[in-house]
Amino acid sequence: MCATNLWAVNAAAFTPHFSGFTAERIGVEPTPVDMHIASSRVRKSSAVFTLTHNMCDCSTLIGCGRDSAAGDETSADAWLGWLRELPDNVPHVSRVAVLRAWSPEEDSVTPERARGIHVRELTEDILRDVRDEMLLTIDYPRVV
Repeated sequence: MCATNLWAVNAAAFTPHFSGFTAERIGVEPTPVDMHIASSRVRKSSAVFTLTHNMCDCSTLIGCGRDSAAGDETSADAWLGWLRELPDNVPHVSRVAVLRAWSPEEDSVTPERARGIHVRELTEDILRDVRDEMLLTIDYPRVV
């Protein structure tokens, strides 16, 4: 069994520019997956993807608790910078979601628990504390 972090953004934000910005900031391009996160916090039309450097996300900072991320994984500063800078660099981003799932096999994955925060509350500790089968949503201020 392996951990897979499923990410989601609204479909309008999932563009080539989003992919390029993501690859530049965290060193890996988003890989779309044919899965859906079954939660009222994630629209059915959202783009779901992975950001995996290795075969799985077992050793990433996202959800690793007090353990250290593997040396070849994305650093905390890179994750935090990417998430905080998204709305300034990618149009139409209103929310980012990440679900840490163990060996997801179904087309639809339902989190056991969820937590929502505003981007200004985001810290390394929050990213490390994304537990198995937990959904974290990060909301961005609305631009009028």
